[in-house]
Amino acid sequence: MKGPCNFLTMVAAGGVAASILLLDPASAFSAPATISGVSEKAEANFQKYRKALPTDFNIVGAGGWNAVQKLSSDPKAELVSLVVSSLKNSGGQIDTTEGGKVDALLGLLYSRGKGYDSSLVDGDWRLVLSREGQKPPKIQKLVDKKAKVNTAENFFDVDSGIFSGINYTPRGNGKLKSAVKFNPVAENFDMGGDGKVIIRRISCDIVGASFKYWKLPTLPLPLRAKGGYLDFIYMDEDIRITKGNRGGLFVHFRPEFLEQVMN
Repeated sequence: MKGPCNFLTMVAAGGVAASILLLDPASAFSAPATISGVSEKAEANFQKYRKALPTDFNIVGAGGWNAVQKLSSDPKAELVSLVVSSLKNSGGQIDTTEGGKVDALLGLLYSRGKGYDSSLVDGDWRLVLSREGQKPPKIQKLVDKKAKVNTAENFFDVDSGIFSGINYTPRGNGKLKSAVKFNPVAENFDMGGDGKVIIRRISCDIVGASFKYWKLPTLPLPLRAKGGYLDFIYMDEDIRITKGNRGGLFVHFRPEFLEQVMN
């Protein structure tokens, strides 16, 4: 079984443009020095981080250079605003309808060089936005379509090297629990501008899963698999953005930060 970490992150972590142009960073980031309508802060940030943009950054899907440079002023605030708007306007349902803008913001946040950090990842998280990969497991689709912002919990315990998740069914009478053994690995690392190594990837092995419905006994699930991983696109004290080995995208907020921005 491939991709255990992506399954459990989306299920229990609590799951563009028609023409795509992938640009080679060696030639792609030769945008005009200044673009009309772009603030000095946005322009300065773009010039500072543009060489660290991911190699598959999609300029066409992002809406062009002008759009990307405008978003460079504060991509975290832009992403938080987009997530909050989506949650409020869809009754709390996890959804994303602005794929190009989301991808642009993810690329800009990636360029900040804030990957996995054991001192930041520890503790409780809430899934607020997810997007399926190309080959998501069936149970991932089933649960994620009904997932709501406060029914998808994820807890990292750095000391034990385990992250656990709870995801509730739409009416709250069913509960899926999982446990995944994780470990930072050398694959897919980056080098920051200061010469420091940026850890991006953690390996993920399923070590336990169960489902409980209403008053019925807990049902152990025979899920034991190795070889999955999560890549950390961006993480700070408030938000965590990861991508699973099956391509699924997951945005988590700290519970207290989520409460703050939703009020």
